[in-house]
Amino acid sequence: MTDQPPKENWLLVSDLDDTLLGDDRALERFREFFDEKQPGLDVIYASGRFCESIDKDVEQTALPKPLATIGGVGSEIWLYPDRQPLKAWWEKISAHWSAEKVREVLRDEADLEIQPDENQSAYKVSYYLEQATPERLQQLETAIKNAGIRSCHIYSSQRDLDILPAGVNKGKAAAFLIDYLNRAHHNVLASGNSGNDATLFENDFAGIIVANAHDDLKQYKDEDHVYLAGAPHADGVREGIEYWMERLSS
Repeated sequence: MTDQPPKENWLLVSDLDDTLLGDDRALERFREFFDEKQPGLDVIYASGRFCESIDKDVEQTALPKPLATIGGVGSEIWLYPDRQPLKAWWEKISAHWSAEKVREVLRDEADLEIQPDENQSAYKVSYYLEQATPERLQQLETAIKNAGIRSCHIYSSQRDLDILPAGVNKGKAAAFLIDYLNRAHHNVLASGNSGNDATLFENDFAGIIVANAHDDLKQYKDEDHVYLAGAPHADGVREGIEYWMERLSS
């Protein structure tokens, strides 16, 4: 983040639910701001929901059209405007992974509640697990590792447990995608509201935490490359973009 990003080449990677979405008037203000910055600002959406669900939001709300979408907490990537999966990402993450085997290993864990089918895929297994301790999360991770499965675990909002192939999260998917698009990392801004957005701040991206964020993301607010907005939802994202544009261009 020491290089100065050119003004004409900013890229925002943003979460959706309770970040850009959640306040329709704020989203309308963000869209006006985004259109004013064109062609100097592009956007990628990164959500816990799958890309098909994100696509519906793009069609039905004031969200700007993205370059691409990252869905399933980083387990899938769609390229726009054709809305086609980036198969190179699936090829990269598929080794030593089996969603079916993960479910089998954890079938008898009484405190785990499997999430609805629409939250599951071949590359993501999701549970509800209320108020889990670090020790409990480690126990589950060890059980899966002992079964020969290479995985990573993302726990957010003190409830949502996502189990994914090793090396898969929003940040890793974003870094892979940005390299694929031949975009510079130091030109990237990243915004979010919950713990599964924290990995977006790990790739020299300038981070934006909206005011309505959960505490598990706000714990990163004092890091030099992270900005805590005073406004919630899309107003906070816009505030953060303006902050980083001014700071990184000076």
